[in-house]
Amino acid sequence: MTTSFDFNRAPFNSLNTAERDRVAAALDVAYYAAGSVIQQQGDVVDALLVVMKGLVREAGEASFYGCFDVLDSKSLLSGKACCTLHAQEDTLLWHIRRDVAMKISDANSQFAAFFYADVARKLAALSQPVQELQPRVGDAVLHTPCWLAETATVMDAARLMKRAHSRAVLVKEGSGVGIFTQSDLRNVVVDGLDANHEAIYRHLKRPLICVKAEDDLHHAMLLMMRHSVQRLVVLEGDEVCGVLEQIELMSAFFNNSHNPRGITAQIGRAHHPDALLAAVKSTQQLIRTLHGNGMKITLLAELVGEIRQRLFSRLFTLLAPPEMLPHVCLLVLGSEGRGEQILNTDQDNALIIEDDYQHPDLERVCSEFNQQLIAFGYPPCPGRVMVSNPLWRQSVSGYKRQINAWTSSASSENVMHMAIWLDARPVCGQVALFEGLRQYLQQDLGDNAAFLSRFAFPVEQFSPPINLFSRLIATAGPDKDALDIKKGGIFPVVHGLRSLALQYGVEESNSYQRIQRLSDIGHLNERFGHDLAESLAFLQGLQLKAGLMNQAMDKPVDHLIDPAALTTLERELLKDTLSVVKQFRQLISHHFKLGML
Repeated sequence: MTTSFDFNRAPFNSLNTAERDRVAAALDVAYYAAGSVIQQQGDVVDALLVVMKGLVREAGEASFYGCFDVLDSKSLLSGKACCTLHAQEDTLLWHIRRDVAMKISDANSQFAAFFYADVARKLAALSQPVQELQPRVGDAVLHTPCWLAETATVMDAARLMKRAHSRAVLVKEGSGVGIFTQSDLRNVVVDGLDANHEAIYRHLKRPLICVKAEDDLHHAMLLMMRHSVQRLVVLEGDEVCGVLEQIELMSAFFNNSHNPRGITAQIGRAHHPDALLAAVKSTQQLIRTLHGNGMKITLLAELVGEIRQRLFSRLFTLLAPPEMLPHVCLLVLGSEGRGEQILNTDQDNALIIEDDYQHPDLERVCSEFNQQLIAFGYPPCPGRVMVSNPLWRQSVSGYKRQINAWTSSASSENVMHMAIWLDARPVCGQVALFEGLRQYLQQDLGDNAAFLSRFAFPVEQFSPPINLFSRLIATAGPDKDALDIKKGGIFPVVHGLRSLALQYGVEESNSYQRIQRLSDIGHLNERFGHDLAESLAFLQGLQLKAGLMNQAMDKPVDHLIDPAALTTLERELLKDTLSVVKQFRQLISHHFKLGML
């Protein structure tokens, strides 16, 4: 019987040969008739239970466990059953003695991580082997820092860079440090200044853009693109230990065309909208490359968001007459506005127009903007949340009237429009127009508890599918066995955070930044916030994985997950993360008194 135990399933695939032998020697098999109780909550646990055959139901949760599933995994460390289990049908279970499993856990951190109750800790520990494979900044080719005193001249810097074959020098000035680069040297020459007498401190860039030696190179890549710099100063503790140049960073990951700096350069060089298509295609390849390299989902979303922001900005500036830009502000909305959209999805965009400003080409520019995005692979929004729609192309005063209408009546349409607006991010034009409307919204909303409750209510629409046989699995059609990960997992978290952010005046639109800010100001438990952030990242990672698989098969990208395609570990982690979603949904329901609506 024990020879059929599958050590290729999580968490047993983390065991070495000796540990597998110990488990095999400690295995026993028990039979449970249909309807019988396997364990009661609070029972002393003396064995780790794994389903060999049959089906087990967890009381109260309508959760089901099938072949090779580990039962009540958290009870191994606590020694007490965390839930009551029933045999849904005649069932065979493997019993692995708890003392043996605990000894293995003490020696094998990956095996132990599977049984953590703390979801954030569990997800972090189980991803550790992948993260350990990621190259660190300290492992890259770093240039020895070249130092000059603040009394040095530009010529001193030029000579030092030549002698050291360096592209930059660091200069100590008082208690701080600045950097002087080849670009700065070029500017001095172009401006006709005397390098022999020109003081270097007048041309320093500060503050330094720094990265830690222990950070992974993906983070360094994001910093370079976000700040439009070609090098980073590397720190060990508080001390400078080297300089990371863009060329060394990019050569570690990419060819010349499919890297973030190459793509942003393509965007910057484009002089016609059609020339941006190559950058769009390169971005799709970049996503596949970075996902395949194991880049964290949050970093990947930030990186792609930065590229798309430049793409949308460049497209609009190519279409709009230069005199128009100081009088309008282009926004991206929804998941794009939150900076959490990785694959191309339906467009969500809006335009704010300065009061009393008119331009004969405004409507044409907006229409062409949406049409060009369609050509780039961004489908039109089914709800027409696009700049070509006058509802989403209004003056400042018009949007103020719109905000008044949204907050005065919490209809489903108004709630939806408000939710879309709250995730807005400006990408081009006069940002002050957007900032003014954001402040107006908070003033207009005030302490409108009734609206806030109605606004938060959509989190009640979809219960998290704690098991893979829930009602959120489509029951008809070609996707009848698929799980809607957006409805059941991602949406309740995103909208719950959006609701709390609206109530407490949190300006951040990104869900992870909202979690951090809400924790900082005391409106979200810090430990639970970590669990929530890790759970959201895991769910978005599953969504991306499924989307990339659909793309590879030339299928439309959707939010459906095939449970059969999940590994045993993914199914276990999915259950854990959806439990966190359920807790958060209950928190939102209690906080906004949704049960009274």
